[in-house]
Amino acid sequence: MSTANPQRLGRYIVTRRLGVGGMAEVYLARSRGAEGVDKSLVVKRILPDYAENPHFRTMFVDEARVAMRLNHPNLVQVYGFESDGPTLLLIMEHVDGPDLGLLLATAHRAGEKVPFGVAAHILRELSRALHYAHERLDEQGRPLEIVHRDVSPANVLLSYEGAVKLGDFGIAHARSASFTETGLVQGKYGYMAPEQARGEPVDRRADVFALGVVLLELLLGRPWFADVPDAHTLLTRVREGLLPDPDVLVPEAPEALRAVVRRAMSPKAEQRYATARVVALALNAFLHLAEQQPDAITLEQFVEK
Repeated sequence: MSTANPQRLGRYIVTRRLGVGGMAEVYLARSRGAEGVDKSLVVKRILPDYAENPHFRTMFVDEARVAMRLNHPNLVQVYGFESDGPTLLLIMEHVDGPDLGLLLATAHRAGEKVPFGVAAHILRELSRALHYAHERLDEQGRPLEIVHRDVSPANVLLSYEGAVKLGDFGIAHARSASFTETGLVQGKYGYMAPEQARGEPVDRRADVFALGVVLLELLLGRPWFADVPDAHTLLTRVREGLLPDPDVLVPEAPEALRAVVRRAMSPKAEQRYATARVVALALNAFLHLAEQQPDAITLEQFVEK
């Protein structure tokens, strides 16, 4: 979409389309305030063909219901939920920078990997975000039981200022969801816990598993499943718990990080870290012993490079 011919979505002026998924599309847009003051933001809307489909509208409302309850420095902030005629709009923070998947792919093409300390820093920030979401309560003090279910590099945004932010709660499960489809497999196969791939009920430990996969991918410099021939084979392997051994794939990585991957990616949920906070503490222990303490500035420099 050309910036010379902007299109409005509700009261927002569209700059360009950032991406499109199975049921929604995402636009970079501007909000004009008093005295002509603009703010860049992101507008997500249901695809026009699905705008009046009750199933997709319910999913979109459920996403908004979860996202609007969350406010954490490592989560993409959601500002509002609005209607524009027959469609619905989710108004979100614009994170100026690449997603983690793009960073990994770019580094791989350049023959580089994310430094171990930077990888641990990114995962520590993600773990903090997930623990916050997992612990959220409703207005009556009851657990919301949020499970993201789609933690993957494509949903991890890295700003050019070194911030790490998890986004896209589009298939998140929560107690407040309007409906739950038992047996439905949702998410990206390569990042699913075995119980999620089998369509079984999941809890926060499914997100812990995905954290382990993302860390493995950072250490490896590419998806662990890049050599799996097809999606069916991948899904079968994940369902059966036939998962990679970090000691074989990345023997050069520090043992402390390989240990985090091994435990987080255990095929059995009860053998994983009980919470994402414990993952963050394990990564914190590793970083505390590092010669140089990676931080937002270190990540900013690597992203810029």
